[in-house]
Amino acid sequence: MVKLPYFELTPWIEDHKLKCKHYLAGSATPFLSIEDLISLSSDPQATEMALNFRSLKLGGDFLRGNLSVRSAIAALYGSKQGIKPEHVITTVATTAANLTVLQGLLTAGDHVICMYPTYGQLSRLPKTWGCEVSPWKLDATKAWAVDLEVLQELIKPNTVMVILCNPANPTGSYVDAEIQTRIIDIARKHNLIIMTDEIFRPLFHQSLDQNVPSFVEHDYEKVVVTGSLSKVWGLTGVRVGWIVTKDQSLLKRLLNARQYTYQIGSMIDETIAAEVLSERCRPAILARHLGYAQENLQALQAFVDKNSDMCSWTKPTAGSTAFIKLSLNGQPIDDVEFCNRILDEDGVLLMPGSLCFREGEETDMGGYVRVHFTHFPDKTRKALDAWDRFLANQRK
Repeated sequence: MVKLPYFELTPWIEDHKLKCKHYLAGSATPFLSIEDLISLSSDPQATEMALNFRSLKLGGDFLRGNLSVRSAIAALYGSKQGIKPEHVITTVATTAANLTVLQGLLTAGDHVICMYPTYGQLSRLPKTWGCEVSPWKLDATKAWAVDLEVLQELIKPNTVMVILCNPANPTGSYVDAEIQTRIIDIARKHNLIIMTDEIFRPLFHQSLDQNVPSFVEHDYEKVVVTGSLSKVWGLTGVRVGWIVTKDQSLLKRLLNARQYTYQIGSMIDETIAAEVLSERCRPAILARHLGYAQENLQALQAFVDKNSDMCSWTKPTAGSTAFIKLSLNGQPIDDVEFCNRILDEDGVLLMPGSLCFREGEETDMGGYVRVHFTHFPDKTRKALDAWDRFLANQRK
């Protein structure tokens, strides 16, 4: 039996949320109700009919997931690359999607290269199965960019997979189309699988960034991407995620792995997901949440500028989280102590980077806090005001 490393991220929120007045520790957009979906739809009557479950047969596709939602998911990707419903497998959110990919495609002794910092599941699960994992460190001094020379240096004879999160959690950066192509060229040369968690796609915050492709939209087939409704679409409680790959041999292994973890998804959840991702609902939901993000990023920029003696960052260009470094007299602040103090004194819940994103004994996340910026703008402003007052008191 493998011993799983302790997962700090979610317990940090659960253990501290009762003290919380101002929530900046999350990463999802505000939760939507069925009424919200109907009101946002371009055809409210059609959406209401689609979400009338009284006659819905509560069965489903045991192997891949419901065809209607797989068709809606396939439509999220570029049609020129031929992504079809048969390339899609539904899962129980991205957590199960990532688990299925890693469990289905890795074996003990494999070497994996994983973006760092990133969501802990991506780097830690392979280790528990006897894989060797090398962190591919993002460079904070270069806007959290990936370094392709470092990637090539990390490749070994037993390397089988490169793992990314794009857009990235916690940094709010992303890998653009040109760099994606260069990563794929490296992977092709060494016959590597590229696995990319794309749960924050397509939250790109500048108009010029909206056409950033998914990794699966390139002409290299050994790519597997995952996603879900949790972050962009405001439906964490609708447990629908997905895996997409065009490679038939990988798809066969993933379908096999799915049978060992979950035989079937929720038909009600998958019906909701199909409607959310339809042309009736999807554009309005995305526009709403991009609007929240852009307004909050302006407020965050003003906050960082005002407190530049203690706060520094690379402004996020994608996703829903920022990684802000706290320092005093040029030295990193103890981020865990800071997060506990600001919660106790002013009710602001932040996420300490050195606890929730550190890899093993690495200490390079010290002083960083992850900050959520896709909440309702009025709530974000109140949280930043409380944080600002706390910093003012610390200076005194």
